[in-house]
Amino acid sequence: MKKLVSIFLSLIFFLKIIYAAVSVTPYGAAETVSGSCFLLEDENFSIIVDCGIFMDEDLEDTENKNRIIEPKLLKANALCLTHAHLDHSGKIPLLISSGFVGKIYSTNATKEIALELFKDRNGFDLIKRNWFWSLSQKERSKHKKSFVIAHWRPECKENIKSLEYSKELTYLDDLGKQEGLKFLLCKNCCDLETKEIEKHFITVDYNLENNLSENLTVKFINAGHIPGSASLMFNLKSKRILFSGDLGSGHSRFNGMFDIPEKSDLIFMEATYGSNRKNSIKQYKFFRKDLVKAISKNKIVWIPALSLNRTQKVLYELKLMQEEGLLSQQLPIYSVSPSANSITSLYQKELSNVESQKDWFLKDIYQKGSILPKEARLQMIRNYTKQMILFSSSGDLDKGKSFQLTPTMLSNKNVFVMLVSYVSPLSNAGLALKGKKLHNGSKSIASIKQYDVFSDHADFDMLQKWLLNQNKNTKIYIIHSTKQHSQDIIKALRKEGFKNMDTAKIGVSIN
Repeated sequence: MKKLVSIFLSLIFFLKIIYAAVSVTPYGAAETVSGSCFLLEDENFSIIVDCGIFMDEDLEDTENKNRIIEPKLLKANALCLTHAHLDHSGKIPLLISSGFVGKIYSTNATKEIALELFKDRNGFDLIKRNWFWSLSQKERSKHKKSFVIAHWRPECKENIKSLEYSKELTYLDDLGKQEGLKFLLCKNCCDLETKEIEKHFITVDYNLENNLSENLTVKFINAGHIPGSASLMFNLKSKRILFSGDLGSGHSRFNGMFDIPEKSDLIFMEATYGSNRKNSIKQYKFFRKDLVKAISKNKIVWIPALSLNRTQKVLYELKLMQEEGLLSQQLPIYSVSPSANSITSLYQKELSNVESQKDWFLKDIYQKGSILPKEARLQMIRNYTKQMILFSSSGDLDKGKSFQLTPTMLSNKNVFVMLVSYVSPLSNAGLALKGKKLHNGSKSIASIKQYDVFSDHADFDMLQKWLLNQNKNTKIYIIHSTKQHSQDIIKALRKEGFKNMDTAKIGVSIN
């Protein structure tokens, strides 16, 4: 009898291990588009899926939310990163600085792009630090209204003659308000700290099972969004859990179509633009036709675009137009955004690596060996009056070089603005597109038009394609979407026969 009881208890214990309750808790990208962060856990392990910043303009207290890391995340065994966009990766510096010691699993492209973004001063301002800066540079900045470089690594101290320190641990934005200064993160400090972050990364290939623990594997599946982007299939003994990451439009000349994942038991699917239907292929023709027409009228063509992947996709489109004889190879093309140029240089470096040729691009991109059109120059310029094609970041015209160029370019009737990104309705780009006054009170007299062809996100038809292998009774949680868009796509999917859907909510665990 004792032996039977012992066997029975052992069986219960064994089944408890195999069928232990698994939960997923969203800490971002639930009923909102950005801030991607999920915790997959059971009683023996926990895995973070993405760790991104919030970018939503209508989200209350966004700055404070970006400075917070949930304590449970710090104890996680590992982080799996779907791709490098900052709304998925931007809080990794804060996560590690706060005490996370686990490994970060990603594709090689995601790792390299994310590290480039960190080196380019992203994420480090979210960390409370003891800052120091040059007193003489501070004095000069008062007269020139220039930036003061903020340092935090001790390696920089020996190169600065007169130092001034923050009085306490503080955030850089708060310090700037206290001191009445515009601070800019030290590039050297960012480089040094990025090297520390790099030690956490383990790179993986698509479509291979990677052991995370004794009872858990993860497979990275090509998501077709940007180079290296992936959907994640977690395989536990009890169930398969699928995270879409961000899915591509299916029309990208860089990445082509995403791979359709196998059947799973629980799905977390992005729906950023999922309630829409687009005819993106025709938009290539519209973009080309309008560009050729503007050049024939001696217009200056200004293309404000996202620095990561969008600028590079449009540059490559100009290269194709040159090869097809639609665009002169002598026409000056300038990209004046430092952040975009660093990503473009990274893409070019990958294309020169003959031994690599995987993960990043389609084969024909590697065969060309470059994404740049002739006479394209990645540099700063001063004269914006001669005919050219000009790239700058950001696409909303509210930040970076685009913001600086807005008064010059939008006040010139000989400028044709080609918006190749989604633009916020309340941004300068959104206001100019509607013919409304900009934030400075002026009105644009430049011509302006928007194009969806270069979108990196799936529309409704593409989401259906991605779900092709799934059982229509499988539970699907909508993520990376506003409340309204989530409800819209749930209604649309129900019409297609999907029966079991809901909207994920921040802080609410799903079993």
